[in-house]
Amino acid sequence: MPTGDAVEETQGEGTPDHELEAVADSEPGERRPPALEDAANLLVLAPTMDESARRAYYEEIVPDRPMGHDVLAVEYRRSPDEWLDEWRRYAGTSPRRAAVVSVDDLTRSTVAATASGSDGVTPVGSNAVVCVERPDDLTGLGIRIHQCLDEFEGPRTVITIDSLTVLLQYVETREAFRFLHVLTNRVAGADAVAHYHMDPAAHDDRTIAILGSLFDAVAEYAGEAAGDEDGTAWAVEER
Repeated sequence: MPTGDAVEETQGEGTPDHELEAVADSEPGERRPPALEDAANLLVLAPTMDESARRAYYEEIVPDRPMGHDVLAVEYRRSPDEWLDEWRRYAGTSPRRAAVVSVDDLTRSTVAATASGSDGVTPVGSNAVVCVERPDDLTGLGIRIHQCLDEFEGPRTVITIDSLTVLLQYVETREAFRFLHVLTNRVAGADAVAHYHMDPAAHDDRTIAILGSLFDAVAEYAGEAAGDEDGTAWAVEER
């Protein structure tokens, strides 16, 4: 996926056989907890670097038939290439359409070098990479997300924010709360689904509780052993 004018076209693409070996036996969304069916905005609490947690996220949290979804990924941690590689690895296919809002320094400089827009970013649209110049620029981030939602709005739209943990390194909790309050309302109004990733080990209980109050549900990774016992690796609390 180039990090210039657009993400490579994803519609209809499959995944090479050697990559499918890494996909878990369960189909994406096959073991999705019923409590998540009506959750437009979901806080996902899991260790950032835990591969088992990432696999469980795709198996149980990501809606089924991921190849039929339009995905908007807001990435603080990874390049667009890395995000798409992970999606394909665990979902077994590409999304129908994808847009990545990146705050990565390398991606930002690459996009800026090739963009045709006067503001140094690529146009928003299907299979596009756009960027926000500063990780603490919540106004700019909000504008980009809203522009993408204008393109992808609908029940088959999934937004992933990865992650709130990194975001909170740049802004105060109260600023993040105000930003997320507006965003969660926008997501619900767009009839979309959004997943907000957060590493619980990096935050105190008060911070998690304050931000968690904004969401329809909170899913916390309980580990693979929990999945063996009750069929799900996630403890879900509805709000």
